[in-house]
Amino acid sequence: MPKSGRRVSMLLLLIFMPLLADVSARVDENPVISGERVEYEIEATGDRVEFPKIESIGGEKVTTEGSRRLEWFEGNRTVLKWTQVYSFTPKKSLTIPSFRVVVDGKEEMTKPIFLQVKRNLSERDGDFRAELNVSRKEAYVGETVEVVIRFMERRSVPVMSVDFVPIRYEDFWVRRVGKPRRYSEGGYLVHEVRYLFFPQKAGDLTIGPAEVKVATAKKIRDAFGFIVRQPQWRTVATKPVKLHVKPLPDGLKLVGRYSIRADATPKKLEAGAPVTLTVRVEAEGNIDDFELPPLRIPDVTIYEEPPKIEKSFRGGVYGGSWERKYVLIAQRSFTIPKFEIGFFDPVKERVERVSSDPIRIEVAGGGTVRSESGERTEKGGSTEPSGTFAGYAAPLLSFVAGMAFMYALLRFGRKRRRRRGLQGGAKNEIEMLQRLLPYISESKEAAQTAENLYANIFEGKAIKVDRGSYKRLLEKLREGG
Repeated sequence: MPKSGRRVSMLLLLIFMPLLADVSARVDENPVISGERVEYEIEATGDRVEFPKIESIGGEKVTTEGSRRLEWFEGNRTVLKWTQVYSFTPKKSLTIPSFRVVVDGKEEMTKPIFLQVKRNLSERDGDFRAELNVSRKEAYVGETVEVVIRFMERRSVPVMSVDFVPIRYEDFWVRRVGKPRRYSEGGYLVHEVRYLFFPQKAGDLTIGPAEVKVATAKKIRDAFGFIVRQPQWRTVATKPVKLHVKPLPDGLKLVGRYSIRADATPKKLEAGAPVTLTVRVEAEGNIDDFELPPLRIPDVTIYEEPPKIEKSFRGGVYGGSWERKYVLIAQRSFTIPKFEIGFFDPVKERVERVSSDPIRIEVAGGGTVRSESGERTEKGGSTEPSGTFAGYAAPLLSFVAGMAFMYALLRFGRKRRRRRGLQGGAKNEIEMLQRLLPYISESKEAAQTAENLYANIFEGKAIKVDRGSYKRLLEKLREGG
């Protein structure tokens, strides 16, 4: 090649050298929403490239996602372009600084980039909408307030996932009802969730804001240069809602509508035989917090089981039922006092009281037990049965209350337990246990024998209960020894 040609080639190489060793940096989106992931890419053209190790940007941790290599021919020369991908999640606006890149032994600097970070999306941004609606703006303490959160996505947007963030609240008891719904409305797909809020104190309270995180599909190149879809998360937030809560009068704790009834069976029986008492409450209101005070009747042994609560939400009304069973054992006749509930009816705007009727129990062969009187309001503690057998009170109650049913099952072989014929007038272990019940609070031996019988009947065990010992114990107890 003539010298003039070599000079031209060298001149062209010197001219294009800077172009072949160029370095650039960019972000995939700008501006972004707070909490969204940002990809930061550095590109460099050259045979050998050393990218910087970036641990943080603006105080936020940086993750290295991988690199790409692109090769092509330009004239008689092979051109290599390298791309290094980083990612981080900024919470506020910042400037990505310059970074040093070494290309073919020469240091190059990227240009700084100002990244604008916006706060969460508002209720409406065109593609997405979020609403928080309440059933009322005023309520009484404990009154049901229905809260509905709706998130709407435009059908043309490639949404991958929608997540409702737990709603913010204070001074409320909250219950989520039903399953999330999805339905079409205009050009939107609507996601809906429902809550019931029960304010726990009077005053001006705040519900929300509610937030919904939505992931849209974003196309990126992976480490191998393939186009893949990746979720890009953003948050849509509603405005908070103010609720004015009024106090209940007369120190009441229940609001809504309630009814109560009590039934006992049998009402005539022999001394020492059990009476099953059932108390049932129907409510249009917060049945979860309902409780009755302990039942106390002098000289009557009382066992109570945990209440059974059924809940429902129909036609915008939350309520249900509360039911408790008791077993009462006495040697003389007695009266079960009335149960009374006081509550505030928000429809009638007044205090209401309902009560069950007293129930007279006639015990043959005994005198009369003085009944404890007095009102029974809606709140109270639980009764602890006396005696050494107290730990078995709850399961024993369930047994006694359904004794006839259990006996029928035993007769037809549905309960495969070992049974033995016994002396002392007791036909089987069920009757033995029934006869011991009146005495377990006053005799450790009776309590231990009852415990063994219970284990045999309920747990399928085969603990030996000596027939003669049982007969002598029963006679001793009946004589008051």
